[in-house]
Amino acid sequence: MKWIGISLLFLFIMGGGSCSNSNHYPGLSVSKAGELLLNGEPYQAIGVNYFNAFIRTLDDGQQSDTSYRAGLAYLRERNIPFIRFAVNGYWPKNWHLYLNTPDDYFKQLDAFVAAAEAFGIGLIPSFFWHTPTVPDLVGESVNQWGNTDSKTHELMRKFIREVVVRYRDSPAIWGWEQGNEVNLLVDLPGDDDNLPPIVPELGTPAKRSKEDKLYTADLLVMMQAFAKEVRKYDETRIVITGNAVQRPAARNLWKNQSWAADTRAEFIEMLGIQHPDLIDVLSSHVYPGSAEEGYFSDGEVGVDGLIRASMAAAAALKKPLFLGEWGAQEVKYGTETRDKFMEILKAIEDNRVPLSAMWVFDYPPHDNEEGINVSPDNGRREYMLQEIMKVNERMQ
Repeated sequence: MKWIGISLLFLFIMGGGSCSNSNHYPGLSVSKAGELLLNGEPYQAIGVNYFNAFIRTLDDGQQSDTSYRAGLAYLRERNIPFIRFAVNGYWPKNWHLYLNTPDDYFKQLDAFVAAAEAFGIGLIPSFFWHTPTVPDLVGESVNQWGNTDSKTHELMRKFIREVVVRYRDSPAIWGWEQGNEVNLLVDLPGDDDNLPPIVPELGTPAKRSKEDKLYTADLLVMMQAFAKEVRKYDETRIVITGNAVQRPAARNLWKNQSWAADTRAEFIEMLGIQHPDLIDVLSSHVYPGSAEEGYFSDGEVGVDGLIRASMAAAAALKKPLFLGEWGAQEVKYGTETRDKFMEILKAIEDNRVPLSAMWVFDYPPHDNEEGINVSPDNGRREYMLQEIMKVNERMQ
């Protein structure tokens, strides 16, 4: 509603960059009534995922890469108000700069946050994008995410403290996200099935076991611990799980180790379960193909129905919905891609989703791999940003 486009840039300029008191810039927060606010004002907007905008600078020999500046400028010209991005590496190998020369890591991140401030782009950093990475770094099994006394949690707390304290006074920071799609990893059947990937050259162990699997109990521990640690240093900004749309059988997997589809009511119930008390928004990732997976057992729905059910849960729990990923892949839909894109964009607008982020901007691997990347180099997908601009204008 407010602060899109020139208004947001004006706020950043008037603030003079990083401020001395985070209360001046509470970022995104949630009112007692469950309304999403930006710096204290009701807010609704669509941004983009700029997944590797920062972590590309962590690769060996890439510390001088400031290509993200051109990307931020491109988004600013199109009044895209915020980005969701990974704030540290995907694989264990990609954490070496932070672990071995933290001053160099924070030099890179300082420059990135300063660029976002300069271009008036909000930031939602996602801390632990690939869930097994932190346990792999400290030599523990992945299920130690469920143990607050573990080395996994020790490294988690250290990283959160250093990042949040360093950037909590920046007007560019809008919220804090735990990771990416952790809920898709929980309660999967079989001791030797559905294990995390093994890529030793990137820092994973050479073997995995059932100890590397996660369950709903682990998810609740890790999300509560993340939120608790963030809240020590930032009392206002939203805390996000980064969860995808839950599996169609999420509740049955949790309770019965069964792939039988849940009902609509059970879907809404599980949204609440997977977003415990200290988490103040609901997170979901919905693509056109999501509905094809089988929602719900008591009546099939499309994308609009999935989003509608998620918004019903948001209203009941007073936790605004963040649709952290959505988009349409050319590889899957071909000439129908534009129609699929517009279908989900219309559902976002019609259901008044407070916050959402298109997947993905300026991520070359998804140019051909998924046919979903939008960048200055592939003009045929520019319409996606143009259509988002129109919706953002109507949302103001």
